Amino acid sequence: MSHSPFGLHGRPAGDPGFTVAIEIGTDLYDLELHQQSRLLELTGRPGADFDQSATGCARVVYELPHTGWFAAGDDALRVLRVIEAEFDVFGAEICRSDLWAEEPIFPTMPNEVDDGRPTGDQCSVVTVELDAAGRRPPSELAATLDLLRHVGPSHCTPAPEGRHHLVTSSQWDLSSAGLVAAKSLHGISDDWQINRVRVVDSQTYYLELEDRARYHPPRVPEWQFALGGENGRMVVVPDGSANLHGWTVASRQSDGQEHTAELTRDLVWIDEAGLVNLLGDGDRIEAWTATLPGNALLTSFATPQGTEFSVDRWDGMTKWLVETLVGNGSGLIVDLGPSDYVAPVRDDADEDEDEDAIDLVDLLDPDDEVINAQLHVLDDGVVMVRRSRTVLRRLRLGNHSADGLELDLWHHDGHFDDCTDGYLFTTDLHLAASACTAWFRDHGGLDALDALGCDYSFPDALPAHDREDA
Repeated sequence: MSHSPFGLHGRPAGDPGFTVAIEIGTDLYDLELHQQSRLLELTGRPGADFDQSATGCARVVYELPHTGWFAAGDDALRVLRVIEAEFDVFGAEICRSDLWAEEPIFPTMPNEVDDGRPTGDQCSVVTVELDAAGRRPPSELAATLDLLRHVGPSHCTPAPEGRHHLVTSSQWDLSSAGLVAAKSLHGISDDWQINRVRVVDSQTYYLELEDRARYHPPRVPEWQFALGGENGRMVVVPDGSANLHGWTVASRQSDGQEHTAELTRDLVWIDEAGLVNLLGDGDRIEAWTATLPGNALLTSFATPQGTEFSVDRWDGMTKWLVETLVGNGSGLIVDLGPSDYVAPVRDDADEDEDEDAIDLVDLLDPDDEVINAQLHVLDDGVVMVRRSRTVLRRLRLGNHSADGLELDLWHHDGHFDDCTDGYLFTTDLHLAASACTAWFRDHGGLDALDALGCDYSFPDALPAHDREDA
C-alpha cells in the first residue's frame, strides 16, 4: 500500500516510521540505574532505550513503525507530560526513522536573526524540518513561515541536503509550545513533507547554537583555489562538514564582468601540505566547490538569506599566488610591483651596447623607492622569495638546484645586490605567497594592491634533437 508523505496523516515514502526522543535534564553518565528503570517504565514503549544528546544529556528513544508525523508527535507529547512529572525534561523530538539512522542529532544551525541568547520571556524553541521535495518551491518558504508566527517570532535557516528549518520561539512550556505548533503544521504539511519536529528548552537550544557555530560560520569560510583545474578556476571550501547549502560565491573578471555560482558538494584531493587539488594527489575528500569563469578572482560569499561576506583582498592575493606557483616547473619567475612603473633608460647608452651588460645600479636613482617582490621556482618544490625597495632583476642562475640551501630562514647577507630586504627559500607555497602579500600590505596597503602589477617569465626550452623526424 502506498502512502502520501503530505497531510495530517501522511507517511514518508517507504513508510519508514518515526523515532521519538525525550531529552532528560541529566547527563547520560550521571543517570542512576534506578532512574533508568523508572524512565523506561514511564515511557511504556517496547524497545525504548537510551542515547546521548548533543549537549551530553540522556535521551529516551523509541520507534513508532507505520506512523506519520502527527501521530508520532501526539505520542511524544503524551510521554513527555508523563515523564516531566518526575524528571526534568529539556525537550522532545520526532524524526523519520530512516533519517534518524543517519542523523541522530538534530542539525541545529546558527542563523543571522538570533543574537545567541534567549529573551526573558522565551521558554522553548520549536524547530520543524521540511524535506527538500515539497509541493512548493523554496521561494514560498516566507509564506509558509507566516503560519508559525502566532506561536512566536519565527525565521528560516538552511539545513543539510537542501532541506529547510522553520524555527519559532515561544513563551510557553515544552508541551504547550508543541501543541500550538502542531496546529500550524496541519496546513504546512499539505504542501511540505515534514521530516522531523523538535521542541526544546531555550537554554539548551542556544547552547547547541554556540557549539555548532563553527559548522555554519557567519563569516567567510576557509577556502582556497583548487590546483590543476582546466575549465576555469575552482573555489574549494575543504571543510565538507560545514553547512553551506544555498551559499553562493561572486567573482569578477579583469574586464569587470561579474559572475555568481552556487557552492555544491564535490570530491577533490588534499595533499600533505593541505593544498586542495584536482590532480589526484593525497587523500580524497568531500568538499564544497564552485567554478569561476576563466581567471576570475573571488570577491565574496553569500548566504541563502542574502547576507554577503566580502573576501579579504590580501587573502585572495595569497591564494592566487599559491595557485600560480603550482604546476609550473623550475625556472618560473613571478615579478610583482607597481603596474605603472616604467624602467629608466640611460640616455648615453651606445646603440651597440649589450643591454644586459648595463647594471641596474647605473640606472636607478637610490632615492627612488620601488616596492617590489619576486618569486623564483627552483628544483624539488623550493621557491625563492626576494623582497626589495629597488627593482629586482631576473637572475641568471647556472642551474635551479636547491641542494645546500637553508630553508625557511630569511637571509639578509647582501648576497644579491638588488635585494634590499632579504630573501627566503621555502617549500611552503603558502609561506612564500604570504611573504609577498605582507610586503605590499605593510608598504602601501590597499593603494599598493590597487596599483599592483604582475609579470611572468617562463624558462626557454631548447629544441629536441632526438626526435625521429629531426
